[in-house]
Amino acid sequence: MSMMKRNLYYFFMLAMFSCSLFLVGCASVDDDLEVTKKPQREDLYQGKSQIAVGGAPQSEMEAINQAQDAERSGDLDKALYAYIQALDFNQLNADTFYQIARIHVAKGNKEIALKAYNEALTINPDHRLANAELGILEIDRRQYRLARKHLEKTVLLDQQRLSSIKSKSVAAKFLPLDELSPLRVYNALAILEDLENNNEAARTYFRLILAFQPQSAIIATNLGYSFYLVGDFDNAESYLKQALRADPSFTRAWSNLGLVYIRQGNYRRALASFEQTMTTADALNDLGYFLMLEGKYEQAISLFKQAIDTSPTYFERAHKNLKIALASKIN
Repeated sequence: MSMMKRNLYYFFMLAMFSCSLFLVGCASVDDDLEVTKKPQREDLYQGKSQIAVGGAPQSEMEAINQAQDAERSGDLDKALYAYIQALDFNQLNADTFYQIARIHVAKGNKEIALKAYNEALTINPDHRLANAELGILEIDRRQYRLARKHLEKTVLLDQQRLSSIKSKSVAAKFLPLDELSPLRVYNALAILEDLENNNEAARTYFRLILAFQPQSAIIATNLGYSFYLVGDFDNAESYLKQALRADPSFTRAWSNLGLVYIRQGNYRRALASFEQTMTTADALNDLGYFLMLEGKYEQAISLFKQAIDTSPTYFERAHKNLKIALASKIN
């Protein structure tokens, strides 16, 4: 083979080899682009910027399965990303938006959660879980009007479900709850009713829950406090004691029971209730503070002095309250 022919041959082989490298390189880039292709709804993602998502899902169900697997393994960012990838295949799946919102709540990203919950309800206004969780989130944000809308919708959907499986002869306004009822929603709606002074409605919801969970210290305490708000101290005391029978260490029940005893004029029992959750010095100071609010300055002054004497260290709050009580007594 002549020198010129050899050079042409090597040049040809080099060109072919370079071309094959180029083609392999192009294929590799294409594969990477397929794996790392950003989903359309990237606005719903707020997680790690670098995340190993594996192969790109080829269907909505595959993406959802990847999300569920990632969540079971505790990788919320990967689960979130996979759910968002699922939207590329189906933008009208309300449950996918709900799952995205739920993960954002767990991660503390409440603004994005609100957006995703609302998108779920735009697609399916009757999505029970989206209504429930959005309502509770709105209560936390003190958006009470919106919260009421979503909580009441959830209760309506649950009552419709219950009516479909229970006897049609039941004439009560509300059917008894079961294990599928969203108890958190009934409780949240009851608290909202108490906040807006609809105390009778609040107690209706609390009683529904308590009938299903009679050993719930939380619900018994909430019901007792609802009676306290309207001055029905006998019923308030009864339900708070029921809460303490269920859980003798439940601090909020003891504190609320102390408030009931103050309103009944039984200060010895009030002090004993407060002492279940705090030191004697703190209990004396708190009891004095509530009596001061009621204008009983002599008794309050005595309690503040006892709190100061009882405390092993300088009790700044008791000293401040004592000064206020002394000044108020003079005026």
